Amino acid sequence: MPRYAIAFMTEKPSLIHRFVEMDSREAALRFFFSNYVGEFYSPDEEGFSYFKDDFFHADTPMGNVLEI
Repeated sequence: MPRYAIAFMTEKPSLIHRFVEMDSREAALRFFFSNYVGEFYSPDEEGFSYFKDDFFHADTPMGNVLEI
């Protein structure tokens, strides 16, 4: 099963960094969102959508995911 290193900068600012083992990158991001950064967003599809927008923002992305 693939492992992913996921890092996300919160607004405080502080860095949240975890290793996640999931079937796909999308599943790993959902798990990371639900378990580690959900408190900063609403815990639904809309919150996950906002999280992904922040995570992958073109000018100043707040996150990074690498398959290891």
